[in-house]
Amino acid sequence: MMNPEVVTSIIAAVVATVSAAISISGQMRIAQMTDKLTRRREADLRKVQRSALMLKYQRPLLRSAIDLQSRLYNIHKQNFIGRFYGKSQYEKDYAIINTLYVIAEYLGWVEILRREVQFLDLEDSDRSRHLSSLLADINKSFSSGYAMETFQLYNGHQRAIGEIMITDSTTDRSVKYECIGYAAFFKKMNDPDFSAWFLRLKEDLKKMATSDEELARARIASIHGKLIDLINFLDPHYAVSPSKFRQRIAY
Repeated sequence: MMNPEVVTSIIAAVVATVSAAISISGQMRIAQMTDKLTRRREADLRKVQRSALMLKYQRPLLRSAIDLQSRLYNIHKQNFIGRFYGKSQYEKDYAIINTLYVIAEYLGWVEILRREVQFLDLEDSDRSRHLSSLLADINKSFSSGYAMETFQLYNGHQRAIGEIMITDSTTDRSVKYECIGYAAFFKKMNDPDFSAWFLRLKEDLKKMATSDEELARARIASIHGKLIDLINFLDPHYAVSPSKFRQRIAY
């Protein structure tokens, strides 16, 4: 017969082992639950941040897209550049410089949005993926084709223009990005380092004012159509842009 002391020791050891196992299992469950709750909180926080950014930049991006599509429509369908180019030097300059600004302002807000969202995972939202796809389509319409085509802006050139259009103000808590206004843009065009980014596009607009550039017209129609898609996405209920101003260019 086994010694009672030995039995007691064995029982104590078994109890201790079981207790330890239960304790470890409980700790693991708590750790798993804590990790799950942490991931959920992080996902909820990203969702809130993503929504806040969309609300913050939706309106200026929408406005710039509306202005650009309107200008492209007027260039393509109403000979905007040509009509101004046949008038005074002041009106010529306005037609070219203001058109450059409208293009640059849109690219500026796109670049601002890109900077603001680079640390957020926007691929986990259908709406964010859709927006990214629309912006990529516009980018491609600007850049596609053979080298040196009229009214063509490569991806890097688009990014560069967007970058030089940005102004920022830093506070203790954050950096606020804005796109420069037309008055500041007009003044900066006297700076060779700034205006150099627009030299080729400026020459393209002048060329389009005096000749029928078929490839440029096709590109403008393509960009315009993609901008309409973006406007429809950002303003689906026509709160800012009425439906009558979303007529696509048939080309």
